[in-house]
Amino acid sequence: MNFSTALELMKKGRRMARRSWIQPGKYVYLEPESVCTTPGSRELPLEAHLRFVTAEGTVQVGAQPSHAGLLADDWYDIDTPDEQA
Repeated sequence: MNFSTALELMKKGRRMARRSWIQPGKYVYLEPESVCTTPGSRELPLEAHLRFVTAEGTVQVGAQPSHAGLLADDWYDIDTPDEQA
């Protein structure tokens, strides 16, 4: 599927990956809006954003797909068994 379709699914809570990624375990998901607390104890809105989970299991905040990723048609839903084949 293309990135537009993948993004719509991420808005519904799905986790997406690309078939061209060599290392297994990587995926992207949409972190919904929330509230964060600053060091000065102020609560501020945190806008929705993409997060990338690496093959090692760490989370990168503010993931941004490359141009190749935006144009790719190899995105798939990692939670749908039919898609993983």
